[in-house]
Amino acid sequence: MNHRRITHLIALPATVLVLAGVTAATPIAIAAAAPAAHAGAARSAAGQVRAAERTLLRAAVDGDTRTAGALLAPGLQLIDVTGAPQTRAGYLATIGGGVDFVTLKPLKPISVRVYGNHAVTRVNLKFKVVAQGLTVQHDGWTTDLWRRHGGHWKLVWSQSTATPNHLDLFIQSLQP
Repeated sequence: MNHRRITHLIALPATVLVLAGVTAATPIAIAAAAPAAHAGAARSAAGQVRAAERTLLRAAVDGDTRTAGALLAPGLQLIDVTGAPQTRAGYLATIGGGVDFVTLKPLKPISVRVYGNHAVTRVNLKFKVVAQGLTVQHDGWTTDLWRRHGGHWKLVWSQSTATPNHLDLFIQSLQP
């Protein structure tokens, strides 16, 4: 009988400790899982922004001002590859017929960094455009700032830089 009583006395605290351990471990497991769940949300936002960037590139090639316009913030500020600033209306006029974007093809995957309701994309592109009867082909970089408002990503700022095909000619063109 003493043996049974000793077993209960040992078993009861052991059971309490095990249950306490399970209860204590549960918040840790939840806390450990939270960053993974948060990372999934960030990936989801990055995927949404990447899809918006691809859609905007396709809209420019297609001359689809309606689709492009839905992705552009009202106060869009854009610097094109020539270094000229453009507004939202100017950019829509450009893709609507001012310039024929034959190709805007990412050369590498679109890089996205999400910061809350803002995201930055960077994409290395192959450009082929026809403007004023001239066909121009070059590589370049575009960096875009996106803002999420009302659940939708809108392009706020954009800057594109052409990568010269012939560096010597480019340097000569910059000289007075």
